[in-house]
Amino acid sequence: MKPWNLIPINDNGEKLEQIPRLFNFIEPHPYYKLGAPYKNKQMLWSLREGVISRLIKANQYLQSKKKNYSLILYDSWRPIEVQNFMFNLALKNECCKKGLKFDLEIINFYPEIVRNVEKFWAFPSFDKNSPPPHSTGAAIDLTIVDMSGDLLEMGSDIDEMVENSKPDYYENSSSENELLWNERRSILKEVMNKSGFAQHPNEWWHFSYGDQLWAWKNDTEMAIYGQI
Repeated sequence: MKPWNLIPINDNGEKLEQIPRLFNFIEPHPYYKLGAPYKNKQMLWSLREGVISRLIKANQYLQSKKKNYSLILYDSWRPIEVQNFMFNLALKNECCKKGLKFDLEIINFYPEIVRNVEKFWAFPSFDKNSPPPHSTGAAIDLTIVDMSGDLLEMGSDIDEMVENSKPDYYENSSSENELLWNERRSILKEVMNKSGFAQHPNEWWHFSYGDQLWAWKNDTEMAIYGQI
């Protein structure tokens, strides 16, 4: 199977739309709060039309299974400028952990830092043939909230660049807490998969429909959403 970012794209032309306010949202938007360069604040919460309709179905299915649960959205469409900002921020944070002064040239001397970042943050490519998933309007980061508005503990935070962020990390655990986290991750995966979404292999919170990663996970020849 070819790498996910080499899968051909035949964009179906669906528009980017604001996500309806029937969902819960992490507010203020986490990346906007960090200073990410969104040019149009009204489009902070946006996805392709077909992705939104599937997301609504996923939330309805979750509530039919667990009436006290709802999806809560953390991030959706990212302009390529925002992807670049967040990618470089992740590089900077990884350098700080290693006691290194951040410089873009550091990638030439510490390629392992870049490899680790790219497990979680797609390279901000301007190549229309290999766009970052979130820059297509097809990808969503989300989790589950209970009826009191509290986020469910999932065993790692969204965007936490650690091994236990892998979706099935706690699958074979004997710890009561870790088994609970695995159950919650499994519920999230089930409701999203049932609505056609594919899950990122390294991130329990990341799902997409129609992009290259989705096509790769589903062994589909063509992605239907490109960069927008």
